[in-house]
Amino acid sequence: MKVQVSKVFAKFINDTAKKLGFKAHAEVVALRSSAYPFCTGDATWEGECDYDWKTGTFRVIEVSYPSEYYACSKYVTTRQLNEEFRRRGVKTAKDLESMVRDMFEI
Repeated sequence: MKVQVSKVFAKFINDTAKKLGFKAHAEVVALRSSAYPFCTGDATWEGECDYDWKTGTFRVIEVSYPSEYYACSKYVTTRQLNEEFRRRGVKTAKDLESMVRDMFEI
């Protein structure tokens, strides 16, 4: 399995949320380099794999929640996804669904 910031993985998060019954919406967004550390908590040099040289922005997955939750959006990078993936020792799709639930369910 390859875990990274992509539309495919954002769709996987949305499908998992629907399947497991929690409300969250994931989509890929672009952040300027000045907003990247603030939103993600990572330094800009840690997000080299998410950097788009053509636009000068970083691609991240933004996970947002319904307004009645009063929850801020969460921005996730490829580094953070891979770190959690390796820490848990994910081997199956079910393990990955569990990881997504633990990371994004409120």
